[in-house]
Amino acid sequence: MSEPKTSALSRFLVFLLVTGVVAAMGWWYWQGQQAKKAAGGAAPPTKGAALVITTKVGKENFAVDLDAIGTVRAFESTDISPNVTEVITALHFEDGDFVKKGTLLAELSHAEETAMYESARASLAEQDREITRLEGLVKQGAAPEARLEERRTQSDIAKQQIREAEAKLADRQIVAPFDGWMGLRRISVGALVSPGTVIATLDKVDVVKIDFSIPETFLAQAKPGVGIETHADALGDAKFPGKIAQVDSRIDPLTRSVAARAEVPNPKLLLRPGMLVMVKMALEPRMSLSIPERALVPVGSKKFVFAVADGKAKRVEVETGIRKPGVVELTKGLKEGETIITDGLVGLQDGAVVKVSGEYKSPSAAYNPEVGS
Repeated sequence: MSEPKTSALSRFLVFLLVTGVVAAMGWWYWQGQQAKKAAGGAAPPTKGAALVITTKVGKENFAVDLDAIGTVRAFESTDISPNVTEVITALHFEDGDFVKKGTLLAELSHAEETAMYESARASLAEQDREITRLEGLVKQGAAPEARLEERRTQSDIAKQQIREAEAKLADRQIVAPFDGWMGLRRISVGALVSPGTVIATLDKVDVVKIDFSIPETFLAQAKPGVGIETHADALGDAKFPGKIAQVDSRIDPLTRSVAARAEVPNPKLLLRPGMLVMVKMALEPRMSLSIPERALVPVGSKKFVFAVADGKAKRVEVETGIRKPGVVELTKGLKEGETIITDGLVGLQDGAVVKVSGEYKSPSAAYNPEVGS
């Protein structure tokens, strides 16, 4: 009987020992945690205000820009050429001269025509004298009426000969058909010229024509009077505004485009006929609300913008329209002048406290491989 009692007592003592050890370890662990809390102080502070960069909702012109390649043509242009085959006796212009309409440019040999003209004038004078003498004799009955009518007919013939001689003389005097600038002279005095021989060119270029093509999808908007702007790489940053003068009546079935012609003032004569230019046409110009494209926060199929109200971020759903480099049209959601956040959007939540650290200036310039970043 004594042995079973001893075994039960042993197990009880072991149980008490294990329980004491576990309790001691638990107490030691709790003391350690309390010591750490005491050494570390209070709990970490809550996160401060988010630093953001802001801007205001503005307005921009969101016209649909159509770019095309155009060719410069003179407003008026012609080759100065004779109507007859003769020798040039005089030239009355220099290369690049500005000439007015009717200015004498060149003279051709006209000795024979001048002699014919003088002969016809002398004949007319003689017939006029005879007519005057015969009119007196006819009144007196000393001469028949038929002789007077004969002289009158000869007078008419002499007048016709004078007109023919004047026309031949005019063919041998080449004049400017309109105001313009002379090109390079290609013929010298003494040269034999004939119809088709180009003596020089004459161009009116204080106003030039720009020929370009418009896709048929924009045909309804591209009407006479719509403004355009042109520039040429050869002329640097110079811009030349103008207007569409006319649109062709037919559409090219191969390219599905229509030819258009614009008139552009060229007072400094920088645009030259034949020059390649870029044409920018603004279709449906309109002023709309605009925001930087980087301010948009897409969530699924929706778009949001964070506005700033009372020092806190406020998430606002918006609707957008046309995009331009770095800028997007705003059609719904915000008003002009409202402050929105452009930078510091990562992790930003609706209602978060924000601190404005700067103002958004403009989008970064596009990368130019010729210049580098």
